This record gives sequence, C-alpha cells and structure tokens, in this order.
Amino acid sequence: MWQRLIVFAVLAITIAFLIWGRWRYDLISVIALLALALTGILPPGQVFEGFASPAVITIASVMVVSRALWNAGIIDAVSHLITRYVKRPRFQFMALTGLLSLCSTVISDVGALAVFLPIAVQVSKRQERPLGPVLMPLAFSAILGGIVTLTGTTPNILISSYRARVTGHPFGFFAFTPVGGVVALAGLLFLWALSTILLPRRLRKSKPDEPDGMLYLTEIVVPPESPFVDRALGELHEEIDLDFAIAGVIRDEVRKPANRYLRLRAGDILFIQAAPEDLKSFLDVSKMNLSENKDVAEKFQLSDEMGLKQVILRPESSLVGSSAQSLNLRRRYGINLLAISRQGSRVTGRLGATVLKAGDVLLLHGDQQVLAEVISRFRLVPLASEAMRLVKPTRIFSALLIFAAAVTAVVLDLAPVDVSFVAAAVLMVLTGHLSLRELYDSLELPILVLLGAFISIGVAFQRTGDAAWMAHLVLALGRNWPIAAIVGLLMVLTLGFSNFMNNAATAVIFAPIAISIAQGLRISPDPLLMTVALGSCLPFLTPVGHQCNALVLSPGGYRFGDYWKVGLPLSVFLILVSVPMILWVWPARA
Repeated sequence: MWQRLIVFAVLAITIAFLIWGRWRYDLISVIALLALALTGILPPGQVFEGFASPAVITIASVMVVSRALWNAGIIDAVSHLITRYVKRPRFQFMALTGLLSLCSTVISDVGALAVFLPIAVQVSKRQERPLGPVLMPLAFSAILGGIVTLTGTTPNILISSYRARVTGHPFGFFAFTPVGGVVALAGLLFLWALSTILLPRRLRKSKPDEPDGMLYLTEIVVPPESPFVDRALGELHEEIDLDFAIAGVIRDEVRKPANRYLRLRAGDILFIQAAPEDLKSFLDVSKMNLSENKDVAEKFQLSDEMGLKQVILRPESSLVGSSAQSLNLRRRYGINLLAISRQGSRVTGRLGATVLKAGDVLLLHGDQQVLAEVISRFRLVPLASEAMRLVKPTRIFSALLIFAAAVTAVVLDLAPVDVSFVAAAVLMVLTGHLSLRELYDSLELPILVLLGAFISIGVAFQRTGDAAWMAHLVLALGRNWPIAAIVGLLMVLTLGFSNFMNNAATAVIFAPIAISIAQGLRISPDPLLMTVALGSCLPFLTPVGHQCNALVLSPGGYRFGDYWKVGLPLSVFLILVSVPMILWVWPARA
C-alpha cells in the first residue's frame, strides 16, 4: 500500500512540475525516476531499463531519418510547387496546411513546420494578409499529420511498444492509418471551413509586423553626440515619424517611467518597442546605438556579408532557459542578439537578463554564414524564407527509397521497427544524406531522456497497482455506460492531460490505465490503446501542449487564450469523429 502511495505522490508532483513549466521536462523526469529508485520502488537493475527500450531506440532513429529526408530536399520541392503554381490565397492556405500534414506523416511534425512556417510568413507579407488566421491552422495541420503512421509521432511509437510488451505483438506501421487518416482529414476540413471564423477579430485585421504581430523590445543607448541629448522624450515621437514606442528608461541603473517630459541624458538606456525594419531608420535619425554592442550601429547597414535574421526559439533548443547575457553570442560567434519579441507575455526586464523561452522570436545580427551555422546548431527557425536549395532528384529518390525499404521491412515483419529504422539511419549516413555531426545534432536528447525516464516510471505505476486503481475510478464513474462512452471518457481525459504536459509522458501514463480498463471490461485493449494514442497526439487547447503550438505563438501574434477558441471546438469535433472510427476499425469484442 505504501508503495502505491509513493508512486502516486511522485507522479502527481511530477505532473504538477511539468504543467508549471519552470524546470526543463527532462530534468523533472530524471528527478522523479531517482525518487522511485531511492525509495526502493524500482530495483537498482531496473531503474534505467527505459533508456534501452525499443521505443526510445525507434524514436531516436526516426529523428535521424527525418533529418536525412529534410536534407534530401523533399519539403523544399513540395513548398516550391505551392509558391509557384498555387496563386489564390484560399487555395494557398489549403495547399500549405494539406501538404504540411502529408509531410508530417513521415517527417518530424516540428521539422516540417519549421520549413513551411517561413513560407507562410513570406506569402502573407507579399499579399499583405494577416498571419494570425494562417499560422495556428498550420501548426494544427502538422500535428494532425503525425497521427497517420506509426513513426509520425512519438505517442504512436510508445503505444505500439507498450502493446508489444503486453500482448507480444506491436501495432503495424499502417495500423494507425485507418483511424488517423480519417481524423486528420476531418481536422483539415474543419480548419479550412471554420478556423478563420473562430479566431478573434483582431487577428483577422492586423497585418504582419503591426502591434499584434512582430514587435521587439530593444535596448538603445543615448550617446553624447545624439541630437536628442537634453531634449524631452516627447520630441522623439514628434521628430521621428516611425512606428515605435518607448517602454521605459534606465538612468544610473534605476528604471524610470517613459514620461514624455523626461529629458534625455548621455548614457541613458531606452527600451524601444519597434518592428525590425524600423530599427535602422530610428538609429540613423536619432544617432543612438544598440546597447548589445555599441559598434553594431556602424555595421547595421546590411551587406552581402552582414545580415539580420528573425528566428523562433524551438522548445528543444539549448538556448531555452538561458539569459541573453549568459549566451555570450557576440564573444563566441560574433553574433549580436539585438531584440526579443514575446507575445505570450510582455518582456519587461533588461534585455541581457531576460531568460529565453520557447516560442520567443529573436532578432540576430552578424555574418550571414555564421548566422546560418548558429541557426542550425541551436535549432532555431528562421522567419524569412530562404531561397530554395538546389535539390537533385536523385537525392530525393535515394532518400525515399531507403525510407520505403525500412517501412517495407516493418510491414512485411522482416525486422522490428527499431532495427529497421536504425538500419535506415545508418544507410542515410553511408549514402551521404547527412553527416555524423548532423546525425548527433538531429537527436533531441531532452525528449529521449524524458522518454527513457517515463517508461521506467510507467512500469512502476503499473506494477504497484496505481494504474489499476485509476482504471477502477474510471469504471466506477462510467458504471453501466456503453463502451463507446468509456472510450470517449478516456479520450477526454488523455486529451486534457496532453494540453498541459508532454504528449509522450501522457501516453506512458495512460497506456497502463487503458490496459487495466480493458481487463476490467473484459474487452480487447486495442481500441483503448488507440484512444490513448489519439488523445495524446491532439493537444490544441494551449500553446504549451505541443512544440508546434509554441512555435507559432509569437509570429502569429497569439495570446494564450486564443488557442482554445479554435482548439476546443476542433477537439470536440475530432472526439465525435474518433470514437466511432476507433470502435469500427478496432472492435472491442471480436
């Protein structure tokens, strides 16, 4: 009994910390795993068994294969077709979301979105259309594509591995396709028809780079030679005809309100909110300098060698949790962090002391080639669409051939999925589709650590009877309910958790509960495992539920509460589609 209480307490505290989001999820999961080890719940020899799980190996190899497919230029070719042949805005929106969903069935949903996102931004700016109605549906479509195949998303791989442990047989590569394909198509139809209507009016009216879009908080130093020394702040607005706002002033390390009558002194630091294209003009007219690097103002005129880049901070980037000051990008790489935009919450502190969060949009300045290396190394997503890479059809064909061979081996049961995709990853390296450095860079270690830890935690959760106890609660709540209602209730619970914590962790927690419910009802576990897989993969209510949601938060100009306005009706609709499809394709009783 005491073991059940300990496991339940550790799991509850872990979930609370994951939802809180103050610490990294990989650190939280390892601390939880160590707590179970130190209390004797997990024997010493079984503490780290989760890291050797076939599911972890499969997910790591899928990350590598996904990067190789991206390197081959598959998505570049697809995006080129959209921008070249689809001209009408409505059809472009449908083509972008539909093809992104298709690409994310075989390539990482975050990786696919990272390529399509700058294309959507570029198209919207060219047509002078707002980004808000485009980027959230784009993120949702990437998530929808992942549910169609075994390797499309992490929860599918975990659920398949869990089924193999319980029944001796994993789900096949296309086992998720009948249900996932219908649900994905239904989700796309919903987005095409209703997403624009459901979004707030401010997002439908604002154009890219207006106040609800991309505004940055930048620190500007007032030098002695500035013509505005000893002049009032209000005169800046009167004489500089640009769209900017002064958020505050620091003088002698004391923050002062931006009073229009405050007279500027040499050495003052101004917090300026402005769009990137207004920074250069402001510096030219005011003769002020950027505080990040006082020499930058002289080099700010762009050239073939020097450039500006707007980039989004991906959730798995190693920069997340670091302060701008601690990064030392200028000393290490010659790159200057000029400004930060954060739509989820206003950046109010000093730029250098600001702790970076997933979804932040950074304005970087430096050598063009070095910028490209920094973007790749730190997993940043550029907001400006680059020119299409020169892609050889033979490279695309050979990469797809290797991927198809791995899938065929799984479908024909010639080799398990982990062996097949590790072999595919090795072949991708041997055939030159990615280097060894790119192979290791493609591994998202925080995710792999989280998975390894949570698989072991899940074993303890089931072994001590906590999963059976929670299943008993579900059965007690749904006493005398039809099986369809039980499936619906399980999906609502799983989907609710996945909107506030990592979807892989959600799948690991609810998989043993699903098995216990199936045993209690004396039905096949397959429909309930499919329910957990789908519920874990469809977090549309919050920006923290999925990496794709976080990526579009700032560039789309969204607020935290904007997601549920589209996500809630979409989730309800998909539950109504999913439950009958699951029970039709995977009958509860043979």
